[in-house]
Amino acid sequence: MEKTLAVAKALYDMYSDRFHTNMDEMKMHKLMYFAQKESLMYNRTALFSEDFYGWKYGPVLKSVRHEYLTGNLFVDVTDTVSFSTKKLLRAVLERYGTVSSWKLSCLSHDEFSWKKARKGLGSSENGDVKLSLNAMMVDATRELAVRKAKEKQ
Repeated sequence: MEKTLAVAKALYDMYSDRFHTNMDEMKMHKLMYFAQKESLMYNRTALFSEDFYGWKYGPVLKSVRHEYLTGNLFVDVTDTVSFSTKKLLRAVLERYGTVSSWKLSCLSHDEFSWKKARKGLGSSENGDVKLSLNAMMVDATRELAVRKAKEKQ
């Protein structure tokens, strides 16, 4: 299993190299969510162990939030990720990299895991409930079924 900030740093660097710009915080959280979901889809295991929280604009990783708040993005992160993780992150960037941060936020709001963590909260309320990994697995299973159905068409 990878370390969360090592994955975030790798994703951030790959995004910067590919699009020649820095990644904003909202996009980072959503791409990390989709990377975790991709790992659940194809590897049937979590990419990293940190929990997401169901904040009002979508899933958030508190360690990544801290990196953006300090302004020293990943400067202290020395861990690297495996080749297979880099391959997964490239696939995530291919699928979602050009999608706007707000659109990614909207996509994350369609996820069962986020809705479950937000149960009982209004759309403008903050919230601090962890997304269930089991609920994320439901999202992953659904997405995999949709992709397989599209391949058959």
